[in-house]
Amino acid sequence: AAGEEKGLTIEEIKEEDEELEDEEGDEEAQKRDNLRRLDRSVRRAHLTASLLLGRPPIGAWALKSGWSSGDALAEIRDLVESGDRRAMSAASEVIALAASAEDARSALGPLAESTSAEGGPLEILLASDDREIRSGAASAVAKLGLADKEMSKDEGEMMGLLQVAGGLLEEDEDCVYGGGAASEAKKRELDMKLQRNKGAAAATSPGGASSSATTATDRGIEVLSYLCSKTSIKEEVAHGFRASPDANETVLERLVELAKRPVSAGSQSTATYGLASVFASIAISVDTLKKEAFEGKEITAEQYDELQGLGKTEEEKEMAKKEEEHDLAEAVGARIRKMGAAGVPAALVKLGETAKEGATDGATEMVVRAMCRMAVEESVRGTMVQQGCLSSCIKVDGGESESEKKIARTARHTIAKLLISMNPALLTSSQRMGSIPPLIALVRDSNATDLMQFEALMAVTNVGSAGPETKDRIVSERGIGVLSYAMFSDHPMVRRAATEAMSNLVPHVKVMEYLADAEKMKLWVAFASDFEENFECARAAAGCLAMASQHPSVASTLCGMKHFREMVMSLLECGNLELMHRVLVVLLNASDHGGKCRETVVSTGAAAFCRAYVESFQNGTMAEDQMELSDADRGLMPVTVNLAKEVVKSCS
Repeated sequence: AAGEEKGLTIEEIKEEDEELEDEEGDEEAQKRDNLRRLDRSVRRAHLTASLLLGRPPIGAWALKSGWSSGDALAEIRDLVESGDRRAMSAASEVIALAASAEDARSALGPLAESTSAEGGPLEILLASDDREIRSGAASAVAKLGLADKEMSKDEGEMMGLLQVAGGLLEEDEDCVYGGGAASEAKKRELDMKLQRNKGAAAATSPGGASSSATTATDRGIEVLSYLCSKTSIKEEVAHGFRASPDANETVLERLVELAKRPVSAGSQSTATYGLASVFASIAISVDTLKKEAFEGKEITAEQYDELQGLGKTEEEKEMAKKEEEHDLAEAVGARIRKMGAAGVPAALVKLGETAKEGATDGATEMVVRAMCRMAVEESVRGTMVQQGCLSSCIKVDGGESESEKKIARTARHTIAKLLISMNPALLTSSQRMGSIPPLIALVRDSNATDLMQFEALMAVTNVGSAGPETKDRIVSERGIGVLSYAMFSDHPMVRRAATEAMSNLVPHVKVMEYLADAEKMKLWVAFASDFEENFECARAAAGCLAMASQHPSVASTLCGMKHFREMVMSLLECGNLELMHRVLVVLLNASDHGGKCRETVVSTGAAAFCRAYVESFQNGTMAEDQMELSDADRGLMPVTVNLAKEVVKSCS
């Protein structure tokens, strides 16, 4: 009996051990199943992220239908709530990429709206202590928020995202590893581990791509590039926003520092484009940006707004007007001045070099666009030249593709803006001479806008005034033909600027030969006579004739024109002292040459007019007392009277 009891006892103990083992086995199996399920979800996340990055429409389909038969969001929630860094990183990456794709963005709505006791998936990711995870979530929230009109109007939400983005920029390698040489070994060790981990992840992910390829800093730049479409964010960044009270640098200073740092080949394109995009956005207003978008289109921005308003009620129009962002030109100028003081021009030069090394047209275009927008502010043009923007734009060559031609056109426009008001004597010889070919090319460009050509012509006029060397360079670049062609432009301001640029080339030998041609002279006589329709152009043409008529061959050609007398008398009798001054110089030069030129001047009746003019105004004293003259005219009155005396004397 005792043996039987013992046997029963032993048998009973054996049964308990087996039950415990079975329970433990079930738990281990459950863990393995969970890990396998999590690993499958991570792989699916990597595959979907790759598709969203390379083929957004296919990636959107994978997110909505292909992943677990449309149950992707449930698996993404599981990845987020798993607490596993690899799983959370994969979820953060796929959410960020989905938010970038218009087709996939709508699928994230339930994920953004869902909440739990611990917070929704996006809140959990944003609260992570891993900056890579946090950066992807911040990028997604920024894109989803700006796509949502209601959320984008919430200043508090926008400022919160700006703070997150600024925080991502502030956290760099020094924050993670500490400073000094003592941390270098630890830094290298952790970097090696990171590379091994990435290699392992690549082995298990489709195509061998790691979902953590985008750094947190890149994400911070990306978020800022989205946020800087809002005027309030531009103002904050430009005027010294800091991610935290104890931050060592402002966000703008940090962006400049990042732009000047060497970048890895993997993040070269995105980081360069993102930084240039931020700078370009800060330096422009919403209204100007809208006008740029309609350049080359069949309708203007104003006409588009009118068409949009046709289908709205008065209340809707009033509401839309209230919701419009107001960004005054003064505010834009103030932001650009802050950018200049922070060293943004030098940062853009460095970004341009980086983009050129990476052969990325998109990044290069954004860099030159940012420079062009900054050059609008006259007070920073000197700073931009000093920090290398002019030299950088001169080096931009036009290529065969449309994108390369567009980049070259924008770079040339930047040169034009920089040199409109710059004293050419302050430039180096290489800058003066090197800027002329791109300026002439912009005037010649049939795809350039009237504004581009006008500013290029103004810059040519300014640079040409530096001395004989620059005039020689303009002429050697076939400038006479290009400028004379621009004088036929449909736009009056372009015609005037081209006329002034040509006038500024006097007394170059080639220009004198050009003006001595009777066919060419007809245009100048016509322009000088057209003062009622285009006063500035007539003034420039008359000024050119006044200077060029010192040359005998030019004076002879001018006096031989069929409409010479008509031009002379109309200018003498126009009542404008500036035009009278110029035509009196023409008459004096022609009469001083003697011969047929003097005879022509006498035959026009100009000498008799000048005699009556002198006698009538008594050296200008009576006229100044009896007529209301501006300060400029008061100074010109005695000059014109003295010139009239000289004409009378020369013709006697």
